[in-house]
Amino acid sequence: MRWILLVFPCFLVAQSQVPLDAAYRFTDGVYLTHAALLANRPEVDWSDIRGEMVQLAQDNRLQIEDFGYKSGDRTDTPYAVALDGTLYFFVQADPRRGFHEFSGLQVVGRYSTMTYDTTVQMRRLMKAYNPATGRAFREAWVERDQRKSVTRIIDMTTGERQALDQSTVARLVVGESDLAGALDRVSPDATAKLLRALEIYNDRRPLLLPPRQANR
Repeated sequence: MRWILLVFPCFLVAQSQVPLDAAYRFTDGVYLTHAALLANRPEVDWSDIRGEMVQLAQDNRLQIEDFGYKSGDRTDTPYAVALDGTLYFFVQADPRRGFHEFSGLQVVGRYSTMTYDTTVQMRRLMKAYNPATGRAFREAWVERDQRKSVTRIIDMTTGERQALDQSTVARLVVGESDLAGALDRVSPDATAKLLRALEIYNDRRPLLLPPRQANR
């Protein structure tokens, strides 16, 4: 009987955790830290947030124009938000257009992924040519902003974000020899196969999190 009493609490703990996968639902609200995300306990309710929200379901994005807190003394940058159980990570604030942008997850699990557009500064050498001789007579480096789509892997145990590429995925799945071996034979730009490797790894090694809170 004593043995049963000692094991029973462990059983209860196991039952209170569920796998993080595409069916997992986060508690709605605003998360300020990764620790709160792992606990599935948002620090701020939506009722305490001001701004106009636009959910771009087709692009798996969410934008909040004029994001802010109704409490005047709070200025925290949001870490992530959950709406209707779906999680969106904060990726950037656009001061020109006045909104905060959040990106949803594509692959969901221990190693999740998200894709979003960002502005990068490109530096190019521009040359002016003499039409008579065809020779350059003046050149200068020109910097221009350019929109670029990027995909990031998120280690959901720590919150670390990494680039989606062959070397990174191979390092993350090194504990699964068949996946690591298969990645050695794919081209570096085989994005679909990299995502599939992460999905298989997540299924084999699920991350367990607390279920959604029903009272929020």
